[in-house]
Amino acid sequence: MLNVSVVVVCYNERMNIERCLSALINQTYPSQYYEILCVDNGSDDGTRDIIRQFENQYGFVHFILNPVKGIAGSRNLGVQNARHDLVAFIDADCAAPPHWLEALVVGYQKYHALDPRVVAVGGSNVPPAGSLRFYDVLHVFLNTYLGSHGSVQGRRFDGDRPVKHIPTVNVLIDKQRLAEIGAFDITFGNIGEDQDLSYRFQGKNFYYYYLKDAPVTHFLRPNLGKWNKNMFTYGKGRMWLYRKHRQKIELALLLPLLLIPSLLTLFFIGYSPLFYAPLFYFAIIFLVSLGECARAGKITFVFDLFLLYICTHIAYGCGQWYGLIKDREKYRLTTQAHLQCGNS
Repeated sequence: MLNVSVVVVCYNERMNIERCLSALINQTYPSQYYEILCVDNGSDDGTRDIIRQFENQYGFVHFILNPVKGIAGSRNLGVQNARHDLVAFIDADCAAPPHWLEALVVGYQKYHALDPRVVAVGGSNVPPAGSLRFYDVLHVFLNTYLGSHGSVQGRRFDGDRPVKHIPTVNVLIDKQRLAEIGAFDITFGNIGEDQDLSYRFQGKNFYYYYLKDAPVTHFLRPNLGKWNKNMFTYGKGRMWLYRKHRQKIELALLLPLLLIPSLLTLFFIGYSPLFYAPLFYFAIIFLVSLGECARAGKITFVFDLFLLYICTHIAYGCGQWYGLIKDREKYRLTTQAHLQCGNS
């Protein structure tokens, strides 16, 4: 059997970390073949104490402190401390099913043997079903093109398939290839570091493989307000990604950017019939919501899904405008801090 290092990056995850670690120590994969590395980014809410309890009880759980803020740097620190050739990433607000690690390893062995260019495998991350109405609506939302733009995150594809990107919330990567590519770019801080990694792997002719039987439950933002705040952050990160990877710009992902000024024209409806054009967007989104809810057998979610689409696109678009106008200065400072920490 292959040895694996599982890296969990966390910051103030007291409400989630125990559930995440409990799931990881109860995998069907034999514990002598994997380790769990918890990289804490300076939590002050009791997260560290919970991790230490697991570390004291289980010899394959290890605590690592990263005092410099940033998910990218924490992921790199996890990789640097990993003892094994395969590194699996899962977030602290996720819970893996018992077969998760076994499914990742078996999938990697299978598809890497068929094509050595397969550098990583992973699966979906889906919200918990039946716990909150918002999560149930989100479950429908993320499994649509307008909700995820075809991303593996939240999608439930019918079978295994090659993909360009898998979020680090649920992925297993070849550690040697990760080192060769330069690992995660710490200038991205907390946003877009995994997509940037995928772009660089693509440039070296490597790709990922999606595994339909390796999902994790992701306890995402539990209400519309927190979800919109996160979408704003994602939109900001998308524009910062495009600053570095201009050849990867996709028109479809820029549509929320264009949506914001078009919606502002609604204030001038009285001046010309042309300003009614943005109303077609709302009509189309409602029809899409109706169709997707019917397809999912959740027709009572129509107005919830409609609102979620609208709010997500607006929040994402506003984030894109922010990222377009303002550069990521604080992440350059984070880079300097990492370098100083590494040299000390």
